[in-house]
Order: sequence, then structure tokens, then C-alpha cells
Amino acid sequence: MKKMTKTLIASALTFTAAGASAAAFQLAEVSTSGLGLAYAGNAAVADNASVVATNPALMTKFKRAEISAGGTLIDTNVDVEGKTALNVNPLFGSDASHKNIIPTAFVPNLYVVVPVNDRFALGGGVNVNYGLKSEFGQTYNAGVFAGKTDLTALNLNLSGAYELGYGFSFGLGLNAVYAKAELERHAGDTSLLYNMTAGAALTNNSTTVSRMKGDDWGFGWNVGLTYDINEGNRIGVAYHSPVKLRFKGQFSNQLPLVLGGTAGAELPGSLGLELPAYWEVSTFHKLTDKLAFQFSYKRTDWSSFQELRATGSNGAPLLQKDEKFSDNSRVAVGLSYDVNPALTLRTGVAFDETASVEHPSISIPDTDRTWYTVGATYRFTPNLSVDLAYAHLRGSKSSFTESQRLSNGATYSADVKVKSSANIYGLNLNYKF
Repeated sequence: MKKMTKTLIASALTFTAAGASAAAFQLAEVSTSGLGLAYAGNAAVADNASVVATNPALMTKFKRAEISAGGTLIDTNVDVEGKTALNVNPLFGSDASHKNIIPTAFVPNLYVVVPVNDRFALGGGVNVNYGLKSEFGQTYNAGVFAGKTDLTALNLNLSGAYELGYGFSFGLGLNAVYAKAELERHAGDTSLLYNMTAGAALTNNSTTVSRMKGDDWGFGWNVGLTYDINEGNRIGVAYHSPVKLRFKGQFSNQLPLVLGGTAGAELPGSLGLELPAYWEVSTFHKLTDKLAFQFSYKRTDWSSFQELRATGSNGAPLLQKDEKFSDNSRVAVGLSYDVNPALTLRTGVAFDETASVEHPSISIPDTDRTWYTVGATYRFTPNLSVDLAYAHLRGSKSSFTESQRLSNGATYSADVKVKSSANIYGLNLNYKF
């Protein structure tokens, strides 16, 4: 049964690995209604059952059971331009450019809220809150820095909420996260240096110098609080705990034994990773009977992600890469307008800081990004509605150098420029019972 469960979840994850539309490999796409607002007011707006993923305290606003199901399609365009270099040889260098390094991906979601009585509600949900997939060709010249990077975390949540009175509601959720990861790097033009060391042509650009693949379950919790200042104004606060993962799997490379490689043999290994904690403060303000304003400030503790480090069963290092991320902020504002009882329109703008400031990475091409979004909800009946949304993300251009010290003391580096943009399309169906 355990094997079957993992197989089914892994099959679902095949469709959910996405490009980083929020900082680093965090995904903001938890709902389509939120997407239309650039996720402004996430912890204070109770539009549908997706509150399970944002602030469980909002479940007390539901008087009937409700389900929401759908997802977002993320079409990302990230291009890298640059050259490699070797500090001891000014004549050494080659093209380090690559286009469309992040494939298009679909991120699904499913939520349900069930009021138990006038003050208590239960809810559950499935969504992907972290994920990244970047792919460079096997012959990419800077292959030691970037090859295949694939991480997806599927979050299963069970929450409860209680209305405390005097305008306050409290919610608490438990999260089980199933994550899988795969890292693969190739020699690129460092194959020339490997061959000089060996005194023979033993490697080429596509030779795998490291490959690590594994999966793991992790557990965390989230908590939320809302306060209704009055009928038209609300403030919400939500916190999501970190989730520690220890990926257990196999490590291998294609380097010959004479170069200290495994020659294709697989070794048991593990890689530790912490999905960072984050907290959010949101407000909702009814400006008129039809027009409302939403605001959110979100802070993610990315400083917990300092390195990728894999070790063997004996504790010996197999793979190490500095990341040195920094905590980042996201600010969003949005407007919603009830055209009539059947139609609500939304729009929003957000600014999302990069988390990769000190040590930028070609494999995780993070940058500041600005969101421009529009969306709508159409109610076919009082029970059935559909959410539609579109977002355009524009990333700031970034230039940086990624380097690695070789065993002979030389420094191999790649000087690159990264350009990024994305279009996101969302659709959710909502039904009240």
C-alpha cells in the first residue's frame, strides 16, 4: 500500500514541477481568485475554499460546505547569456548561453471547507507550494553549474478554525509534504581540464559529473488569526512553519575511477533541505458596496537555505553547492469590483524580491519580479461559480558571476546575464453544498 501511494503521488507530481514564479523555488499559485488580485489580501479574503492554504481562520466565514478545484498554467521564459572563463588561462572560455531553461508546467489545487456548527469549521487541501524545474542541454558549456534541477513539494493540509467572538477567529493546520528532487550536472567545457588531469580523453561535455535523486516526507504546521474591525474591514495574519526534508536516494556520476568518479556506479546518499517558514499580514477593505481594496505583506525566511549538500552512507560529502539565500519580502495590492450578483472583476499588482542576493545561481535563476494581474468570478448559479485569471510577470535583468574552485587551485567561472518573464493562466471551479 505504501508503494502504491507513493506511485500515485509521484504520477501527480509529474505535472506540477514549475518554474519559480515567486522567489527562488517558492510558488505563490495557490488559487485562481487570488491570482486575479496578485495574491493581495491572501490572509484576509474569504472568496472560496482556498483559504485552507492561506489562512485557516477564514474558514469560520463559510456557512455552507464548499469545494474548489482547478489550477494554474505557468508559461515561463528565462534566457541566459554569457561566457565561461578560467582565471589561470585568459584564452580559455566558451559560450554559456541557453534559452528557455524552464519548461511550461501546470500547478493543480483542491480544497474543501465544511462548517461543523456556527463557530467551528474543518477544511482540507492539496496544493504545490514549492517547485522548480530548470533544464539545460547535456552539452551546455557551463554544465557544472546548471544541468537538470527538479524539485516539487506536494502539500497535504488538514485544518480547523474556531470563531472566538468579538470579531476574532483562530485557525490551525497540519501539513504533510511529499517532496522529490533530482539534480544532475555535466562536465561542460571543464571536460578539457579533466582530460588534462588524466592525460587522456576520458570525458566530454555531456559526461555526468554528479547526479542525485531522492524523495522524502516532511511535516509542518500553520496558524492564522483574523479580526473583523467591522462588516467591511478585516485584518488577517498567517504563519507557515518550516518543513525539514532529508532526501534519501542514489548518487552517481560518469567520471572514471582514475578521476575519482563512480564510473556510473550508484552510491546511497542523502541530501538535506529545509522548505522555509513564511508569514503574511493582509487587510481587506470594502470601499463601497461594490468596490473593495486588498493588501498583503509576506516575508519568507530564505536565509535557512545556505547550501545544497549531499552525503554518503558513511557521512562523506558527495555534492556541495553554496546558495546563501537571504530573507525576502513580497508586497501586493489589489481591487475587486462586483459588477452585479453574477460577476466580480479583480486586478492587482505585486513586487516580489529575489532571495538569491549574495550568491546568484544559474540553476535557480532568481530575480526581482513585478506582477500585473486581472481576474474574474462568474456565478452560473448561487452554488456554482468559476474563477478565471491571468498574470504577466516581468523579472528584472540580472548579471552575475558564478564560480567554482577546482582541485588544482584554479577558478572556473561563468559570467552571465539572465532575462525572465512569465505568463500565468488560472481556472478554478467552486461549488457550495
